[in-house]
Amino acid sequence: MNRNASSAADDEALRVAVRAEIAAAFDGRFPEGVTLDVVDRRVTVRGCVDDIEVSQRIEKAAAVSAGLLGVHNELSLRWQPAPEPQGQPQDSGMHADPARKPAGQVNHKV
Repeated sequence: MNRNASSAADDEALRVAVRAEIAAAFDGRFPEGVTLDVVDRRVTVRGCVDDIEVSQRIEKAAAVSAGLLGVHNELSLRWQPAPEPQGQPQDSGMHADPARKPAGQVNHKV
């Protein structure tokens, strides 16, 4: 058996082991829409998942397999997370323009 055939067989055995580890992390069911590629004992995980927590669980489970040299996580999210709040509006605070102040009562703490 030459080195290339042996290496390909090792990669396939490792792919099966990684798939089993990921399935075990999800109560025996491999996540839908996720694929694994193993080349030179390095696994690449691709697909779409529901949230970051699922992506991290998959990556962590994949990394457990013996003989693996690394995990490359290329998973993307089905739904993008909501943007972070921007903070204080630009027209408020010290540099606010009084002409743009909304009408109404203003209450100040004393």
